Amino acid sequence: MTAPVPIAPLAIALIGFGEAGAAIARGLCGENGWRSHTRPGDNRPRRVIAIDTALDRDDRGRALSAEARRLDVAITRDYVAALREADLVFCAVPGENALEAAQSAAPLLRPGAVYLDLCTITGRMAEDDRRVVEGAGARYVDIAVMGTFFGHGHKAPMLLAGPDAAAVSPWMVDNGFVASVLGTKPGSASAVKMMRSVVIKGLEALAVESLVAARRQGILEEVMGCFGDLDLVTFRQYVTTLLETHLVHARRRWEEMELVERTLQETGVEPLMTRAIVRSHRRTVDAGIAPADGKVPPLDMALELLSRQAVRGHSPDNE
Repeated sequence: MTAPVPIAPLAIALIGFGEAGAAIARGLCGENGWRSHTRPGDNRPRRVIAIDTALDRDDRGRALSAEARRLDVAITRDYVAALREADLVFCAVPGENALEAAQSAAPLLRPGAVYLDLCTITGRMAEDDRRVVEGAGARYVDIAVMGTFFGHGHKAPMLLAGPDAAAVSPWMVDNGFVASVLGTKPGSASAVKMMRSVVIKGLEALAVESLVAARRQGILEEVMGCFGDLDLVTFRQYVTTLLETHLVHARRRWEEMELVERTLQETGVEPLMTRAIVRSHRRTVDAGIAPADGKVPPLDMALELLSRQAVRGHSPDNE
């Protein structure tokens, strides 16, 4: 296997200067950041440049401009000047604009430039972006941000995928990023983030439903306090236990959630998430896959049974 060619950029471009782009810029341009570091015998200037189509168009755009000036980042709404100079590009725009950004950038990318796609997109969308970028002679890396820039700044954990991920990761780690390589398949990192979001954003929506109702009933602190058992194990262990016991206890949990739905309605909270939970558990019950002996199956077996007999739809690999 050919060893990855390490990167040593001198000009970095940021496509998108919102929360993500600005956080990355602060990491690159801050005290002891990438821009201030030089290698022995190499004092060539390092530049950070940014592109954001909202620049100066409204209050948000004017705030972008002010932050860029504070960091001494050259910012423009024009792709041309910035991208022709960059040998490393961070793209951090809303997912629905990812392909448009890649298409706008591609004709201007330097041959061999590395394009880091931080957009929240599906695996198939990442593949579309990759084809555009690599068609222009640049190197594409799919990156999933597994935390928030708001809480972590540029140190938000990142998962990298693609043939050049192993070449990019050491540079990122050396410059203060928290990066790890998932593998060589572009789109796989984005897919991991999407599946994580089902759980994390689902918890967010469930918390809205539960805690609004709890507050209305005057029992918010008591409800918050009863989550303490989750602190006794890792989150991974807790989710694994839920899945492993799901087949055995789906009927009881389904019946309980029907009463939860009624409780929320009595509190005046529309049970959007709870109705979905009732349907999900009923789906498992109707599939008739509860173990006859009442024994809890291991995680892989539980997921196999659910995939084959309960969860609708077919795996793309089996089409």
